[in-house]
Amino acid sequence: MKITINKNQEKLNFKKHVGAIIMIAKQKAKNGYHSFYYPIPRNQGISCHDLIYAVELETEETVYGGYRCVKDDNILFTIRS
Repeated sequence: MKITINKNQEKLNFKKHVGAIIMIAKQKAKNGYHSFYYPIPRNQGISCHDLIYAVELETEETVYGGYRCVKDDNILFTIRS
């Protein structure tokens, strides 16, 4: 049996995670929170550092990872006010 990897699906999954993080950030900011944790996607070919960079780029660094933000299978995102 030949196993193939669908690169388009990996890109869609990556964008879906970025969108989910941004939606969570909007909800947390609306409720007055300044930070939140997001679980690191496992077994999907997604690097946590690439995910952090994409969120920072998409939100123009209003939501950022910061220094030492990856711990215990979670990413700590901070919302800049």
